[in-house]
Amino acid sequence: MADNKQTETLATALNAKLEKSKGTVFAICAVVVAVIVVIAVFATVKSKSTEKGIEQIDSISYALTSDASELSEEDIAVRQNTALEQLVALSSKGGIVGIRANMLIAEIKFAQKNYEEARSAWLKAIAAKKDAYTASFCYYNAAVCSEELGDTDNAIAYYAAAADDEDFILIDHALFSLGRVNETAQKYEDAKAAYEKLNELRSSASWGQLAQSRLIALKVAGNIQ
Repeated sequence: MADNKQTETLATALNAKLEKSKGTVFAICAVVVAVIVVIAVFATVKSKSTEKGIEQIDSISYALTSDASELSEEDIAVRQNTALEQLVALSSKGGIVGIRANMLIAEIKFAQKNYEEARSAWLKAIAAKKDAYTASFCYYNAAVCSEELGDTDNAIAYYAAAADDEDFILIDHALFSLGRVNETAQKYEDAKAAYEKLNELRSSASWGQLAQSRLIALKVAGNIQ
């Protein structure tokens, strides 16, 4: 009997405590539910915002390139400037929208031979999402712009960044260009390293064979051992 009474007393005490804390428990549950709802709404809004941004960029790109071969240089320039104006707001966004907006800006600026602003746009595309698969492509094009600007140091840095990604579809070009630009800068050991890496990765491909020929030429010239 004593055990039963103690059990009843304990049960009564627990019930009383739960009754007192019920409001707090419900409040906590309400907060958790509210947070989940906010996260769900945010994810939905973000998804819709991204979808809308991509649709806008697709529309801008289509308007820019549709029947472009039939246009005069003046008409092409008008289209380019219109596209650039429309892309400004989108270029400040992060994620895929910011990447695509800045890549399109970069392409337009490069076509206009404005290599400084083209490079800036390629770098902004990288900053929009640094781990995106497009980063290596953007680094490569930033290097090309740097060469056009006579900026050898940055050309080397950006080609090296592109070549760090062994899955990069243009890694052959990136490594050979890295070697070539280092040769221009008389950094022969760095050029040798780039050519050797290219030879290891693609010894039988045309770029690998070119790398082998450059290594032979550098040795004959006494620039490397």
